[in-house]
Amino acid sequence: MSAFKIEETPPPLYTVYFEDYLRPKKLQTKAHLQHFETKVGKISAVASSLKRLKILRWHSRIIQRFQQLPLPSFLGFLRARKDDGMCKRKSGFEIYCEMASIHGFHVFVGAETWQRIFWWLLICTAVILSNVILLTAPKEAPTILFIDSMMKATSEIPFPAVTICSLNGISKDKLQKRAKEWKVSEETLRNSVMEELFRTNLNWSQLLEDLAPPICEQIRSCKWENHLESCLGELKPFWTFDNRLCCSFNHQKELYTSQLGVSLVVKLQKEDYAASIIASHGFEVLIHESQSVPDAATMRMMIPSDSETHIMVRAFSTRFTANLAGLPIEDRRCFLPDEHRLWFYSAYSLSNCLTECRSKKIIQSCGCVPPHAPGESTWPICGLQQVECVRKYDEISEQITAVERDCNCLPPCTFHRYEFESDVSLIKGSNSTNEVRLNVYYDLAFTEELLLDVYETWLAFIGTFGGVNGLFMGCSFVSVFELIFFTCVRPTCNWLARQQILWRRRRKQAKVGLAH
Repeated sequence: MSAFKIEETPPPLYTVYFEDYLRPKKLQTKAHLQHFETKVGKISAVASSLKRLKILRWHSRIIQRFQQLPLPSFLGFLRARKDDGMCKRKSGFEIYCEMASIHGFHVFVGAETWQRIFWWLLICTAVILSNVILLTAPKEAPTILFIDSMMKATSEIPFPAVTICSLNGISKDKLQKRAKEWKVSEETLRNSVMEELFRTNLNWSQLLEDLAPPICEQIRSCKWENHLESCLGELKPFWTFDNRLCCSFNHQKELYTSQLGVSLVVKLQKEDYAASIIASHGFEVLIHESQSVPDAATMRMMIPSDSETHIMVRAFSTRFTANLAGLPIEDRRCFLPDEHRLWFYSAYSLSNCLTECRSKKIIQSCGCVPPHAPGESTWPICGLQQVECVRKYDEISEQITAVERDCNCLPPCTFHRYEFESDVSLIKGSNSTNEVRLNVYYDLAFTEELLLDVYETWLAFIGTFGGVNGLFMGCSFVSVFELIFFTCVRPTCNWLARQQILWRRRRKQAKVGLAH
């Protein structure tokens, strides 16, 4: 085979005219990268037509005015460069704009003066708007209550107090005996005719105690968690705020149970009814915290005679976090443990505080306290002459709030709340036995635990602040670190480098001087 010799092509020759190369260039107002050849399209043709019609003349005039604005010295970085960006060293601000992660700062590089001013106004407006939104945002409640756990064991929550009150206000046997003893008619005692009662030497406390039906004596059976031992000894008489004698189980105690609860059998005494509260025979059952006194807001239900009632209690536990202690009382609107002590009751609750406040207000307005109400040993007990004064105060207090009463009573930050459902059925095979069978127990083995926390913690504030600033400016912690680096770290490093160069130069000059 024959080999063909490939001829090499000579390299191209370029003619350089040094005269044109050395000729001084014209000063450019824009960088080379800003020169792009754009095709003339429909929009460009329309714009040129509008310019010929002198409709867009205001555009060039505004740009010229922006170019002629006398900028102050601290805004000198907004003036456009008069070189191509290659013959003159870039300033620290331009280097920062090229590398900054904040939106809009890259526009300052290679832009004209009016463009720089426009973008600077936009950035300042974004900063002002973000701060205005953060400062003028509607203030939510400083605390928030949310479900922390759905598996809180009910055996860890104190069992509520069960208070039984009779619908009979006056015992018929006692009424007949006291009417003969006090030499007044039964109608006078039943209707509390004050004009006739004033003639006797009776007092209010004696009248209530001598006519109230004995409710605890009507409870024949009491079983706690189905134990063989009777819990009748745990029952205690209790006077309510409306001067009714009731019988309470687990009052001022803390008993814990799983799902068995307490079972009571009450024998109703219909023949002893002298003044029924409603047109029925039975009992009223109140479910409340064991350390609190029942009031008008306490949950209750009516139980008729000859019935068996199941009350399924559902407990809710509320606790607070350590962040709540940092809030003032005016913001969290609750008292921490041992923050507000009562002078009569050992445990704090809202109902206990309002009951003490009621006694203080009544003694200020009437000069005495009602019977069986909390009070100091030196305070006088109201008699029959002050009954009308006490009733007037109670009527007025029902129409005002606790804040208007100036009681300084707030709910506790940690408490237990109880709700219940009931199932009432008549006792089968009984011919008016006048019995009431009551079973009170927890509905479920687990319940909800609520947590009271600060609505806006420092972590939530950082999230809100970062979200608003990221929405308006697109900045983050990295942007802050960049700003710190270019304003503090980089100038310091440059200054140290210059000092080191000057020190070496002086050292070299010193060595040359010694050599000569």
